[in-house]
Amino acid sequence: MRIFKSIHYLFLTFLISLLLFYPAFSTFFTNDDFFHLAISKAQNLKDFLSFFNLLSSSGGFPNYRPLSVQVYYFLGRTISGLEPISYRLISFAVFFLIIYLVYLLVKRLTKSETISLLSAFLYATSATHFAHLYYAGAFQELSLALFFLAASIYFFDFLQKTRLNYYLISIAAFILALMSKETAVVLPFILTLLFFYSRNQKAGLPVKRFAGLIMPYFLILSGYFYLRVFHYGFATGDSYIWDFSIKRVVNTLGWYGLWSFNLPEMLVDFVGPGLHLNPNLFKFWSSQIIPIFILFVVETVSIFFLTFKSKILNRKSTILILFCVAWFIITLVPVLFLPLHKFTFYLTLPLVGVVMLVGYLIINLKSRIINLFLITIWLLLSILTLRLTYQTNWITQGAKTAKNVYVYFQTNAENYKGKTIVFYDTKDDSTLPWSPTQVLKDVLSNNNFFKVFYPGGISVVYGGKVGSNTIAIPSRQFLGY
Repeated sequence: MRIFKSIHYLFLTFLISLLLFYPAFSTFFTNDDFFHLAISKAQNLKDFLSFFNLLSSSGGFPNYRPLSVQVYYFLGRTISGLEPISYRLISFAVFFLIIYLVYLLVKRLTKSETISLLSAFLYATSATHFAHLYYAGAFQELSLALFFLAASIYFFDFLQKTRLNYYLISIAAFILALMSKETAVVLPFILTLLFFYSRNQKAGLPVKRFAGLIMPYFLILSGYFYLRVFHYGFATGDSYIWDFSIKRVVNTLGWYGLWSFNLPEMLVDFVGPGLHLNPNLFKFWSSQIIPIFILFVVETVSIFFLTFKSKILNRKSTILILFCVAWFIITLVPVLFLPLHKFTFYLTLPLVGVVMLVGYLIINLKSRIINLFLITIWLLLSILTLRLTYQTNWITQGAKTAKNVYVYFQTNAENYKGKTIVFYDTKDDSTLPWSPTQVLKDVLSNNNFFKVFYPGGISVVYGGKVGSNTIAIPSRQFLGY
């Protein structure tokens, strides 16, 4: 009977999560989606297998992510062509699997059905998943999390039951995680954390045997690093600036911690040194941000106050808390030293540590009324943050712009064949703090939008000169302001 009850709770969790994020189904492509679509074409089996070539990237893609990029976009295109619906369906399906894996992992670590179900609910309803479900390009994080969590669960099961098939499945999942995104490199360190946690439960293997078992993971890692350095290279750009100073690391860690409790990502652009708030935040979004701040304070203060008042901080609780904090930090390490490249979608894995900790603290308060109150606050805060994010985030705004361009060219494309389109800024645009043409260029991923929808038919220049065989179009008409 208990297993059926758990299934009912999980189904309800999936349903609530679907209701929170369902507008994603009608969201168009944007930004890197067009580049990913352009490099994910396969006319035959040979083309498809080329996605997995270890020594060369597809279409100039500087990363080895065949599962989460080429295969994902290829499948989406095969199912529904260039309509976003299939891509969203794949993303939601994987997201629901991740929620289930969070439930399984927390259940193994806490031995509590209630804590694992609550942790899965908190994870499923977190506002940090906005990009994962609204932006096809963030599927990389979902694919990574799916295989990362699977590898962790099977390795933990192996530590408990020493069945070889669990160990082999864990290694296979690690390889698939690396084929999804390079941030999977921290998995061997998470497995080491799981090993020491299992020893605390008096069910772990001897240290010497563990050292031998973890070695294949590091051998795979060394091979991956070789390919990364000598074949794939590293991401470049204005935001990929490494900073190892303690001050910046603490600041970055603090932001990810705040976002984990459902604060909007946009706040990072309005908070200056010394926690100085840009007045424009309240000038333009006061009706949204004030309720968010109030709910956040109520949520965090209540959890910490009631936790200390309940006196649950014993040795067992301390070990679990330290585990959750360590999980959060270790899984953030790949992006922790990039202070200018902070995004909530990097919380796919770190969030597991947060929801496990919050779920544990809430359940141990042992008051249904208080539990329901805190869960309601979490959900309301997530709803408000998602609503504000939908109105302001570059993903939804970029998708609207790209859809405007798509609709325009669906009507006029025949008249533009053989011509060069020049997008330009008008004199009135000079009063804006940014260039509409540059915004359009970023949203359309330079020429990739036209390569995908009008291959070989339309040539595009951003901000170029108007000639005899060109058609000038003001960029701002697509931006909605």
